[in-house]
Amino acid sequence: MTTELRVTLPGPEGSADARRSLGVLERFLALLGQLEDAVLQKDSPNDRTAWGITDVRLGSLVTTLAPNRLASGASAITMKEVAGTAVTGLAEAEQHEGLPAGWTLKVANAAVELAKPLGLLAADGLMVELLQEGSPARVIHVTRQVAENLSTALRVRRQSIGSVIGTLDAITLHGQRRAGLWHERTNRRIEVTFTATQMDQVRAALGQRVEVSGRLIRAIDDELLSVKLRDLEILPSSPATDLIGLDPGFTNGADPVDYVREIRGAS
Repeated sequence: MTTELRVTLPGPEGSADARRSLGVLERFLALLGQLEDAVLQKDSPNDRTAWGITDVRLGSLVTTLAPNRLASGASAITMKEVAGTAVTGLAEAEQHEGLPAGWTLKVANAAVELAKPLGLLAADGLMVELLQEGSPARVIHVTRQVAENLSTALRVRRQSIGSVIGTLDAITLHGQRRAGLWHERTNRRIEVTFTATQMDQVRAALGQRVEVSGRLIRAIDDELLSVKLRDLEILPSSPATDLIGLDPGFTNGADPVDYVREIRGAS
C-alpha cells in the first residue's frame, strides 16, 4: 500500500511565497525525520528515509510527498506509521495541550518550529492530507495553535524523589552550582544541582561512578532532566553488566542492569 502526504499552503492562485513555502516544506520534512527516529528508536539524523516529490501544483504550494530511499531498518510499514503518527499528532496538538501519542520531545520541538510562522486561522495555516493509494484517508489543518499548545506542554516538569546512577563530570559554579551526570542507562547527560555545603562531596566524586539521590525533574515525556542533590554515594567502577556470565538464576532471568536497578530502586 502506497502512503503519501499532500501538503498545502492555502491561499489565492499564484499567492505562494517561494521562500516561505520552501521553509515550511523543509520544517515539515524535519518533523517526519524526528518521527522516524522515534518509531525506529534511534537517535541519529545521519540515516533517514528520503522523501520524494510525486506531485507539485502551480499557484499556492501543493506538494505530495512519498518515501523514496528508505533508511536502514525502515520499511513501508514504518513509513506508514510515521505518516499516520505525524497527521494524528498534529491534529491532537491543534486541539489541546499535551504531548501527542508516539511523539518525543524532539518531535514536538520540530512541530513547534513548523507551526510558529503560521496564522491562527485555517485559511492562514497548513493543510495536510494523508493519502492511501492516491485517495485522502484523513485531512487536517495546522495553525499556530499547534505551536502554542506544544510549547505549553514542553514547559511541564514532573518531580519525584528517587536516585540515578552514572558518572559524574565537570562542575560549573557560575550562578547555580551544577555538575553533569552521564546516565548509565541512557548515556545522556543530566544536570545535578547542589549547595555550597555539598561542594566537597561532589568534588571528591568527580570522574567516578556514583548514585545520586534527591529530587528528580522530568520532562512531560518522562525524560530525566536534572536532579537536586540530597545524597551522593560512590559506587564500584564495575557496572552491573559485570554480572553477565554468572548463574542466570542469580538474577531470576532478568537483565543484570535492570535487576540491580530494581533492587536499588534507582532510575
